[in-house]
Amino acid sequence: MPRPQIALITCVHPLYNLPAVAAQRQQAIAELRQAGCNVVETAIPRTPLDSVEIARQLQECDLDLAALFFCTWVSEEVTLALARELMDLPLLLWALPFLDLDVPMPSPLSGITGSGSNIRRLGKCFAHVVGPVTSGVVEQVARAAKVAAVIRQIRRARFGLVGDPCPGMVDVAVDEAELQRILGATAVHLEPDALLQKARAASADEAARIGCRLAAETGGRREVGEQALAENLRLYLGMKQLVQENRLDAYCVRCWPELRDRQGITPCVTHALMAREGIPSTCEIDLTALITTYLLAQLAGSSAFNFDITAWIEEQDAIQFAHCGAADPSLAGDPKKALLRTHMRTGTGATLEFPFQQGAVTLAKAMRPVEGRMRMFVAGGRVVPTKEGVRGSVATVVPEPSAKAFLDSMMRLAVEHHIALVYGDWRRELALFCEFTGLEYLAPRLL
Repeated sequence: MPRPQIALITCVHPLYNLPAVAAQRQQAIAELRQAGCNVVETAIPRTPLDSVEIARQLQECDLDLAALFFCTWVSEEVTLALARELMDLPLLLWALPFLDLDVPMPSPLSGITGSGSNIRRLGKCFAHVVGPVTSGVVEQVARAAKVAAVIRQIRRARFGLVGDPCPGMVDVAVDEAELQRILGATAVHLEPDALLQKARAASADEAARIGCRLAAETGGRREVGEQALAENLRLYLGMKQLVQENRLDAYCVRCWPELRDRQGITPCVTHALMAREGIPSTCEIDLTALITTYLLAQLAGSSAFNFDITAWIEEQDAIQFAHCGAADPSLAGDPKKALLRTHMRTGTGATLEFPFQQGAVTLAKAMRPVEGRMRMFVAGGRVVPTKEGVRGSVATVVPEPSAKAFLDSMMRLAVEHHIALVYGDWRRELALFCEFTGLEYLAPRLL
């Protein structure tokens, strides 16, 4: 990910011109640059008109985040004007814990609390940090800037939907206009026939070469024959063309019943290879799951995957997450553990099956809007070994605080049945994402 662009706007009361403020400002700029951010310096606004002018200048910059840096008490008209003018930009309020303990006023905490109250009532979402200019606090600000950069990517992203939701899956239906309003996400609708036409026109020889190479890179083929694998990989070549022509950043495909059950082909291996190339996907035309998977992949800088919940393994305090066999083979740890097989139930198509490697993970699902508001369900956990012989893309996860609490929370909170997983602990970043976007952050709780 490129270095995030952050505007640091120092906020002080117009009556004060204190030398300590200038020193804190310069230190903050230097530390943020050291932490990996590109910092745009601005003048110190002392009137609402100054705020309007600064915002106008910042509109010409390629910004990810505006940070209001509170060093003293402020004129609230000034910070309110800044927030109003920067309404479309993620906003962070950062206050020093004090400027001078021995001379308590003017206090930066008075500034951030008064301004925060006003900005909330304006309807503007923001995140906040209170702390001195130290490496730990600056890292919090830099983390917020990186999350803001991902929000900007989502606003620019194009999410391809190839077909309609699969039969009976009401919990994936979503008001796309609401998603556009809340997250800025753009859905691009494509017909399944467009994919099939691209696949039929794709080179059979090229598909065969890709199949041979994939078999050599992984644990090889089992039930699926060389020719059948090549035929399924023509979908991969067709999907690559659709992605390029429509400038898609992520996509999902309606695979059943038309492809898997009626034509005997599946897009599973397509999804695995596209994910390896940095294009996330989900199954069954679930747009909120697709956005969640894209979000996790962007935060982590690595592949994420979207699962069904398929079992509660009580004796392990674990949840089995699985899908047909469509994940990036790097998630197996050792790609040789990934096997090319036919679909576990229908015996058709081609899948890439493996148990996920052990390690700490984050589980998340952006939920469908309700009454104009979205929520995000988030949990930590760790992948543990999966018993031999389990079919599909499968991760056996011990979630926090427990498997029972995880399932109970899903039921109480009405979380939809698709859950995205990515390696690493990204809960702090997801909490920031929710603060910036206005989503309600939800986590499992102990029973």
